[in-house]
Amino acid sequence: MHCCPPPERWVARAQPWLGTLVEIALPPDQADDERFAAAFAAIAHVHRRMSAHDPSSDLARIARDAHRRPVIVDRQTLAVLELARDLVRATRGRFDVTMPAARRRNAHHRGMSSLRLERGRRVRTDAPLALDLSGIAKGYAVDRAVDALRSAGAVAGRVNAGGDLRVFGPGIWMPVRVRLPRRTTLALPLFELQDAAAATSADYFRDGGGALYDPRARRLRPFGGSITVVAPSCALADALTKVVALMPRRAVALLAHYGAHAFRLDPEGLACATTCHASTPRLRLPAAGAEEMTAPSSLRLLPGRGAQPVWERPGAG
Repeated sequence: MHCCPPPERWVARAQPWLGTLVEIALPPDQADDERFAAAFAAIAHVHRRMSAHDPSSDLARIARDAHRRPVIVDRQTLAVLELARDLVRATRGRFDVTMPAARRRNAHHRGMSSLRLERGRRVRTDAPLALDLSGIAKGYAVDRAVDALRSAGAVAGRVNAGGDLRVFGPGIWMPVRVRLPRRTTLALPLFELQDAAAATSADYFRDGGGALYDPRARRLRPFGGSITVVAPSCALADALTKVVALMPRRAVALLAHYGAHAFRLDPEGLACATTCHASTPRLRLPAAGAEEMTAPSSLRLLPGRGAQPVWERPGAG
C-alpha cells in the first residue's frame, strides 16, 4: 500500500494566476516537473478563457458579439456557464454572475435570463450581456488542476488558489485554517478535509468596502465575518459561499442538496455557526460541534487550539 508523508512535508510550487498566487503541492515521490506543469497549464487555460478583462476570452467575446450572432465557447466555459445558470435558478436570481456596471446602466437588465446555451457550444444573448465568473471560475480552475494531476498519475495532492482549496488522496487529512475577518494575521483551525474542497469568501483587505453584489438591493455590499463552504468540488464551494452570504437561511437546503456544509465566522472570529453537526467521511470536526447555522443567536467558537498566526505563504488562510 502506498504510504504518503503528511501534507506539511509535501513539495509546493506557486505561480500567479486568477488574480492570486496559486499553490500546488505534491508528496515528494510524486513531485515531478511534468505533473506541476500539467496542473498549472489547466489553471492557465481557465484563466485565459474566463477572464472578464482579456479581450480575447470567451467572456469578452460573449459581451461583444453574442447579442448579434452565436459565439462558440470552450467546453470548460460552457460547463461553468451551465453551473452558474443552475445556481441562478436555484437561488431565484440571488446568485448573479452578470457585471455590476451593466446592471446599473440598464434598469431593465434581465441578467442570466437573457443567456441562451445552444448545441455546438454556441452562446447567444437577447441583449448585450457582460459576465463575471470570478465567483465560480477560480474554484473550477482548482478542480481542473486536480483532474490534470490525477491524469498525470498523482495519487495525492493539494491545490490552493487564494482560499479556494481542494485536497485529494486516500487517507490524507488536510487541516484547514481560516483567517479571522478583522485580525487577518491570525487564523482559526476549523476542520480537516479528505478528498474534498473548501472555499472562503470575506471582505479581507477591502477597507470597509465589499465585492459581493446583492441583486435585490442592486448594489455591492460588505458582509461581516467570513463564509467557508466545504463541497465535493471547488467550483461548488466557491459559488456557494456567495449564496450563504446573501441568503443564509434559505441556503441551508441548497447546501444539503449539493452535499455541502458551511461555516460562518463572526467579524471578530469569536463565534462560528455551521450546518455540519458531526464529522463525515470527508470533513472532520474538532471534538465537539458548533451550534446550528440556523440559530445565529447562539453561536459559539468551535473547540480547538484557538487562533494561530497566519504563516505568509501562497494561499495561506
